Amino acid sequence: MNDHDRPMRALFVAFSRSSLGHITRMRTAAERFAQAGHEVAVAAHAEVRDLVAKAGLPWIGIDEIGPAPAWRGMDDVAQLRAFARTRLASPEYVADSLRDELRAIDDFGPDVVVSDMRNTASVAASMRDLPSFTCHNLRLFRHPMHAVLPEILATLRQLGVGSFHARKALGDVLLVPDLPLLDPLSDIPAETAGLVSGLVSEIRHIGPLAPERLRTGPIAADRPPLLHLTLGGSGAGDKDLLRAVAAARGLGVPMAVTLGVEGPQSEVLADEVRAAAAGADIDIAAFRHDAAELTARAAAAVVHGGHTSMMEALLSATPMVFMPHSEEQRGNAARIASLGLGAVVEPDDPVETVSATMASVMSTPDADAHGAFAALLRSADGAEAMLARVEQAVRMHRIRRDLHAR
Repeated sequence: MNDHDRPMRALFVAFSRSSLGHITRMRTAAERFAQAGHEVAVAAHAEVRDLVAKAGLPWIGIDEIGPAPAWRGMDDVAQLRAFARTRLASPEYVADSLRDELRAIDDFGPDVVVSDMRNTASVAASMRDLPSFTCHNLRLFRHPMHAVLPEILATLRQLGVGSFHARKALGDVLLVPDLPLLDPLSDIPAETAGLVSGLVSEIRHIGPLAPERLRTGPIAADRPPLLHLTLGGSGAGDKDLLRAVAAARGLGVPMAVTLGVEGPQSEVLADEVRAAAAGADIDIAAFRHDAAELTARAAAAVVHGGHTSMMEALLSATPMVFMPHSEEQRGNAARIASLGLGAVVEPDDPVETVSATMASVMSTPDADAHGAFAALLRSADGAEAMLARVEQAVRMHRIRRDLHAR
């Protein structure tokens, strides 16, 4: 084997405390890299250590900022930028993140760093002369990254991080875990698109980062009348969850509710969900490792419209009812509804309308259309595309390094 083609060490870094989607994607990618014979480690907050360990992957602990649902309702750019300066772009958080990421790099000794919504991991990689990749949904650059990214760059300058390294905030390459049909580059506002394209060498759609079981497992033909309600664990969807349960209780079908949060707050929320169900057949879990499989068995899924839960439903040909509460989720929901693969519930829709929407989605799904779209998504193997692109980058980096050493 040529020395440049030897197995690599890849460090995956994920933001996790406001959404499990980022760590889920990095876990999927790390599993695929490990299967290809590479050494991997996943750096994330202790709250998601079990998700990493369950996949049999090495975990490295890093600190993380807690959830702040308030940003979802901020449409004013100045207000959002000011809020970012107290959160993702605060000097304390950026400095602490760089410290943890540099420590993880120094301890693990990777050849490459791949990150998902950890906005300084690629900066840390650059500071150690390593190639880096970031994984981003482009729709997030419409909101909130259009305001957050400039503030992060300003904070890096404030902290004395050199321009060459600071401009790696999106890595050498930005990978989009989706199809252009669902998350097009043209959706990024022009000013933000100019900033993004000026920071990276390449923007590439690779397809969804989906676990192998969702890409290759059979699509259920006959589904029980089961409704899976999963609206995330940030706390922002709790009111919608209660409204959805109240709307579904009159449909006469079993409900499975995944709260997405564990601890004392989950017990309080579970009691509220039972009260909203008013005696209906309901199964409540704070967290499920088989949530994707549950969605695959369900007649329909009620989701907020986050990327990971949406992809799990699409890959399983499961119709969706969207209850979005952020700009990204509204964009996702609108695109899927336009394709006829789901329906959207508005915030001011009465319970009767929500119930009727659920009933319609469950009773009249176009199985052929859902199955055909699932097959299209399954053919776009994002993890395989990421693996090929990262292997190429590491090979080129090794060659460049050897040439410089001569």
